[in-house]
Amino acid sequence: MDRRIREALAEEYRAQRERNAAEEARRREEVRARVPQAARLMDARQAMIERFCRQALTDESFVTPEAELRKANAGIRAALAAAGYPEDYLEPVARCPKCMDTGVMDGDVRRECDCYRQRALELSSAVTDGTQSFEAFNAQVFPETVPEGLTITQRKAMLLLKNYFEKYADSFPAQQPRDLLLYGKSGLGKTYLLSCIARRLQERGYRAELVSAYDVIRIMRDAYFGREDDTARLYDADLLLIDDLGMEPMMENITIEQLFQLINARRSRGLAMVFSTNLNTEEIKRRYNERIASRLFDHTLCQVVELLGQDVRQRPRPEA
Repeated sequence: MDRRIREALAEEYRAQRERNAAEEARRREEVRARVPQAARLMDARQAMIERFCRQALTDESFVTPEAELRKANAGIRAALAAAGYPEDYLEPVARCPKCMDTGVMDGDVRRECDCYRQRALELSSAVTDGTQSFEAFNAQVFPETVPEGLTITQRKAMLLLKNYFEKYADSFPAQQPRDLLLYGKSGLGKTYLLSCIARRLQERGYRAELVSAYDVIRIMRDAYFGREDDTARLYDADLLLIDDLGMEPMMENITIEQLFQLINARRSRGLAMVFSTNLNTEEIKRRYNERIASRLFDHTLCQVVELLGQDVRQRPRPEA
């Protein structure tokens, strides 16, 4: 998920919780003014809770009398109903009752709430203007010429790749091989294809993180030096897509070690990855050590795809 979207979501959910708290306070004041019986019961319940808290501090064996609390809550609900209010009028307010507007579902495994994923998808659509998707794929931008190394036109080759990657995304998480490595020179559509895969998985409810290799190292460097730790988005995503491998800064004792740690940790947990790079296979082997290269070129786990042809950014755009 784009960092801008994550930050926008954090601010949106924080603001929503503030609005919820303000609405809860307004309702309490309204009830106190209009339903004296409920107000008296609310004060009695608060006194009861404070008494329970004092007892708990002095008596380790103290157990909160749940029956008394249920009786107090039932009395308040009855007073509200008698005054024409909904029984749950003083219950916590939330746009999403599943996560109470935190964006996270607690349970055996913490996970993003459905409402959070939906809002992320909506914001992602707004950021990309809906143009980076399999549905918006336009084969006309690719030339009808046969590049060196292919026996079909670049346009037909890209259509075949588009169909292959769409099936990869639609069959996730049962796709085989599990990982992808796309390589080739600039302007052949690698980033676009990664965006299409990420978008389709997000639409299907999976957590897909598309991050540049530069940002991967920045995130891991920040955590390494004790600054902001945002590495969970790299380690825990259902699918991690790393774009422009080879463009990250090569820092001694950080870049190679952190990349290996990330790839190895995700592989050991069976979590999928997709890589794109402008480097060719020999350049990858020279830039990274054997431990990383061997994992990228492990054909039992990673499908390696070379893109060939003309830089489409240097071609005139086709007529709509």
